[in-house]
Amino acid sequence: MKHTTQILAQFASITTVEQIPERVWSAAERSVLDTIASLIGGIPTDNARITREAALAAFGPGDHTPWFTQTPSMNRLGALLSNCAAASALDIDDGHRGAAGHPGAAIVPAVLFDAQNRPVGGRQILAAIIIGYDVALRIAAARRMHNDISFASGIWTGYGIAAALARLRGLTQNQMANAIAIAGQEAPQNLPQGACMASSVKGSSPWSTVTASVAVERAAKGATGSLDLLDRDGIYRTGAITAELGSRWLIAETYHKPYASCRYTHPVIDAIIALSADEPERSAPVDALHVDIFPEATKLPNETAPHTLESAQFSIPFAAALAAILGEAAFRPLMPSCLRNEKVLELSARVSVNFSREFEGAFPLETPARVAIKKDGIIRQKHIAIPLGDWQNPLSNDQIESKLFDLGQGVLLPDRLETIVPAVRNLRCNETKPLFDVLAGIC
Repeated sequence: MKHTTQILAQFASITTVEQIPERVWSAAERSVLDTIASLIGGIPTDNARITREAALAAFGPGDHTPWFTQTPSMNRLGALLSNCAAASALDIDDGHRGAAGHPGAAIVPAVLFDAQNRPVGGRQILAAIIIGYDVALRIAAARRMHNDISFASGIWTGYGIAAALARLRGLTQNQMANAIAIAGQEAPQNLPQGACMASSVKGSSPWSTVTASVAVERAAKGATGSLDLLDRDGIYRTGAITAELGSRWLIAETYHKPYASCRYTHPVIDAIIALSADEPERSAPVDALHVDIFPEATKLPNETAPHTLESAQFSIPFAAALAAILGEAAFRPLMPSCLRNEKVLELSARVSVNFSREFEGAFPLETPARVAIKKDGIIRQKHIAIPLGDWQNPLSNDQIESKLFDLGQGVLLPDRLETIVPAVRNLRCNETKPLFDVLAGIC
């Protein structure tokens, strides 16, 4: 009887481009464009800058420059880590509700970076990304949830990266199964988030790309992993990992974020934006702002006066106040200046949050919230079950392109930003040079 890792490796190896449905190709294009937008937006952040500097110091010089930067060239693993750190820095990268985490910021840069120096066509690149998402998300979504589980994406993104890179490099099924197993064994083993929000690469997802890349190299040389590591029914719903394999494609069920903040805050922001749109006088002072939200949101630090962008991204009261005072533009992107906005800080301190038992059991398949705002003695409420950007309430292609231009302001010139959308679309036509040129800064 085959182990789950072997079944996944067989699927990843033998699936042809002809077997991938049209809607899945379209989903892959959206994920690539969305991830590149998130990466560009993250480049100016302290988080990404510090990671680039540390990567150069830790991995040493080399022939690779992190995308869209003037950073000195470094070792390829350092550049890979830097790219993925930028993609996750603003917490505006894509995610999956069932997995309770973020695949794109790790998988998309890892595949594109690896493919830059390999003779592979654009459709094979997209197919590897599709396969990588499917493997990683299946494993993540099949985990048995409990109070002490860590939702750090770096724990599971490496599985998908290993499958995708092994496919691109033409590894055998046995080598791929071992690469998947090694990547899983040696993934960053994050503990659940503490109350103190750290300024580090989010969920160790960027580090998982380095671990998985090395795992593939080792498996190609004959290293072996624990092929049965996914066959533990106490940890995984093992049958769910391979259920509907090849017919249900999880990349088509990812969400894309309109706001640079934790997904837990998005139903709150959506509700406030909707209430503000219906309000004749937005400038009226907020007497009170109350949030009811699903209980898992207690795992966020929820600082009312955050000192870093990372802390702001993971604060329900601060996000609520920012949306109420400055609107959605304040999240495209989130800027350090918002941390010093006195009106936002004053309201944030007054936001009341109830981690409601009414919403118990909804997460991760739903992320519901209800917001009540009191102005001039009048209370108005809004309930959001499915936030904007969900695959059941998706961003349009135009909205994802707008996200690229919003996040790219001040980072790239408009002419260069305009080349990215057609370059991503050209992958379906097996043209890779336009995209690799723009990533390398040639155009």
